[in-house]
Amino acid sequence: MTKRLTRVERRERTRGELVEAAIGLFAAHGVSSVSVEAVAEEAGYSRGAYHSNFSGRDELLAAVVQVVVSDLGAELRRRTDAEERAVAKLSEYIRTFAAYCAREPGRTRALVAVVSHRTTAGGPDYDSMVDESLGDLIDIFEYGQERGEMRRFDRVVMARLLRRALDGEAVRIAAEGAASAIADELVANFVHATRA
Repeated sequence: MTKRLTRVERRERTRGELVEAAIGLFAAHGVSSVSVEAVAEEAGYSRGAYHSNFSGRDELLAAVVQVVVSDLGAELRRRTDAEERAVAKLSEYIRTFAAYCAREPGRTRALVAVVSHRTTAGGPDYDSMVDESLGDLIDIFEYGQERGEMRRFDRVVMARLLRRALDGEAVRIAAEGAASAIADELVANFVHATRA
């Protein structure tokens, strides 16, 4: 016997299916060319279902970012927390990010499409979105400096540089699947740039 969903559960399921449809469409076509109707139709719902779940396009874009970032963020924290040394944490962060992009090319392309769209459409600019995502990297650098594994440097600047490098390679990894080679190069460069 199938359990009957509550109203809240049905709404959450509908919202989740709309977000997943948007992820697929944004990955394939970018954000600007995807209509509300296309998202609703792809998910198997009416335009009304879309509007009852999202107050507007910005809320949908935020939901797409939230889904991808929370999925990736949990994996990054789990993998880096398992390492004791700061250099190993940094290496694992880079490798996990690259592996995620190769394993989840649609989600990667969708995230990049949303970030690009929001930046060019007058939403939060890339720099402010990057700054929001730097906490884990700054923590790794602080940990490495405190333990003497890493030289003294501006942790925010280094985190921004790494974040930009990762974001710049994300679409290439998603398209080509060259995660290991790209990760190896980024690890070599950033370990060299940060080590004591």
